Amino acid sequence: MAPTEQAKLISPSVRQAMLLLEQSINNTPVFEPAHSKAKFRLAGGDYVELVLLPVLMERIALLAPDIKIEIEGLKATDYSRELESGAIDLVIGFETLGRLAKSLRTTSIITEQLVVIAPKPIDNVQEMITADNMKLLKFIYPSTWGHSQALMDEWCQQQGIERNIAIKTSGFVAVPVLMEKLGLVTALPSAIARYYEQQFGFIYYPIASSELTYRHLLAWHPLRDKDPSLVWLKQQIIKAAETIESYDAAVSGRS
Repeated sequence: MAPTEQAKLISPSVRQAMLLLEQSINNTPVFEPAHSKAKFRLAGGDYVELVLLPVLMERIALLAPDIKIEIEGLKATDYSRELESGAIDLVIGFETLGRLAKSLRTTSIITEQLVVIAPKPIDNVQEMITADNMKLLKFIYPSTWGHSQALMDEWCQQQGIERNIAIKTSGFVAVPVLMEKLGLVTALPSAIARYYEQQFGFIYYPIASSELTYRHLLAWHPLRDKDPSLVWLKQQIIKAAETIESYDAAVSGRS
């Protein structure tokens, strides 16, 4: 026996209705963060680990000391199945690439500028990097799923310029050492730039374009809209993101 075309068409809706029914029957008890030993699994890139996670875990340590967080790297998937099955609780990624399934719920948590980071002052550049400056620089290209490099590539294409990519890496980890030893630059979110500034004494320059602004998205499955534990965690992530944005506004007059 094989399903009819009509059965195939309605099967996703029927499946979601059955899952909603199961969720209602097995209603989750009231969530008490202070006493919970829950473990949450988040998918996110190096940005999440470097910038968001320290602020988030500081909040969680105060409010829910026994809760555990696991972070896994972003993969080439739309995350519909992973979030529906509970293999992943939340995804944090970039809005611009549009790789998340449209069926997922999303909310914007951080809006940022893309900037150019250098290990020392760049010759003939005062405050902002222009398209002409960009042609003369040698870049490291940190390439991971959901990465802001796609936005940079699109902007360069619109400007009719091609970046000189000296090295491609799988993430941010090796970038500071490579920049320092080889005198290379890279284009990354402003929060990462501030991290490099604080940790390594690097310099960052805004790019002379208002188009290089993008948002980070927090995504989850609609079946867990009313899950009290997930609602609580989303609130903590949003609060952590607000802290990062407030700090950005306070310390950076160059964006």
